[in-house]
Amino acid sequence: MGIEGSTPTALVQVTVQADWTDVIADALRLNSTGTFWVSCYKRGSPSVHGAAKVAIVEDRKVQFTGHDGIILETITNYSFRVKIPEYDNVQVEVYGTGRRSNIAKISCMDVSPEGALFATGSEDGTLRIGETESGRITQELKAHIQYVNTCRFFPSGQVVLSGGGDFLLKVWSVLDGSCPVAMKGHTKPITDTAIIERGRNVVSSSNDGTVKLWEVASGTTIRTLSQHEGRVNAIALDSWESTVKTSLALDPKEVGTDGKLVIAASENGTLYGLDVRASEEVKLQGYEHVAAFQRKSYNKAPLRACAYSAQHSLVVSGTSEGVVEIFDIRKTDQVLNRFQRGTAGISSIVVSAPSSSSSALTSGQNCPGLIIGCEDSGVYETKPIQGETTVQVLREYVGYDLDGPARARVVGHGPALVAISKEGGLLRFSGTLGGVAPVPAV
Repeated sequence: MGIEGSTPTALVQVTVQADWTDVIADALRLNSTGTFWVSCYKRGSPSVHGAAKVAIVEDRKVQFTGHDGIILETITNYSFRVKIPEYDNVQVEVYGTGRRSNIAKISCMDVSPEGALFATGSEDGTLRIGETESGRITQELKAHIQYVNTCRFFPSGQVVLSGGGDFLLKVWSVLDGSCPVAMKGHTKPITDTAIIERGRNVVSSSNDGTVKLWEVASGTTIRTLSQHEGRVNAIALDSWESTVKTSLALDPKEVGTDGKLVIAASENGTLYGLDVRASEEVKLQGYEHVAAFQRKSYNKAPLRACAYSAQHSLVVSGTSEGVVEIFDIRKTDQVLNRFQRGTAGISSIVVSAPSSSSSALTSGQNCPGLIIGCEDSGVYETKPIQGETTVQVLREYVGYDLDGPARARVVGHGPALVAISKEGGLLRFSGTLGGVAPVPAV
């Protein structure tokens, strides 16, 4: 039935004193107590500003106690559940971390498929490869003349694709830092990339409004899938049952493009799907393209992030106003869900595997959740998405004082999560921190 035209559902947002994990570490070290603030917000409702008191009990376990309008329940020494009577007793889990790698001016990040390595790009054009567990940097490469706006591991985990402000795509070896391929064809900075199957073909988007299909081995463009009026900020790729007819001959350089769909999110608020095999730029009274679907965002706000899961038939988009919309790929004319946690823009979206936590299992065992990064550096996770059922926040990842857009990736198959923020931090969260003190910054 859909919820077209309805206002976004207001989600609860929980913020915590930036150094709250330090308060806990000091309490554990000195066998003492501590206090930090916890604030809760929901559009249309009064804000709640509570206090959390920390005490050390037997076996060096941390006990959290809530005051001034909040009720707290301990999960681990560095995570707790907050219950908010003012908001109909809604409950949100809060996870903190001290596992931080200090890397300046981060602009993008990815984690290898098996989770062992991470890659970050910086505003000065540097690409760094490091170990996810320790944070140790293994390669530091001058990748682009200007900023690195996107980096993505190939399925092998041994190669990284980067795209920069110098209009170039480059392929890098994580073993020796060599760059065997550079691809040139965009006329403005590259914004995002996607890799098809094992990586013989890749797709890229750019501020020039194009989405291009490439052959990696030769470093050449196979074709331009789309030329859009506004810049394309993000893309996502997965399989689908194609409904688009095409007379295009298969290019000998194409491998695995059949049944692949690219979701593109543009600055002018248009979300559209491109069948990789069937789409090509068509010049008729300006620029047009063959789209599997096309629709405008809520309030026609600029789209800054998107995700696509063929397994769950879900397309998700996020706007500059913090609104997230969810569609069924089989019925893109209908909005399944529309919600907003805050007004900060959405900077990344991950469709996560079903959670194994008891709270998630009781509300949708086989349904995925969303992990969402925001331009105010916040990261939150939703409870499993079930059709048009109201979305709720499951977990907030907090406790760091960083500025700028946050981007998140799940490590391996979870439950660990890596997030970045522009002003100097790569952080690792885990649901299994237990009673172990946070790992110091490296």
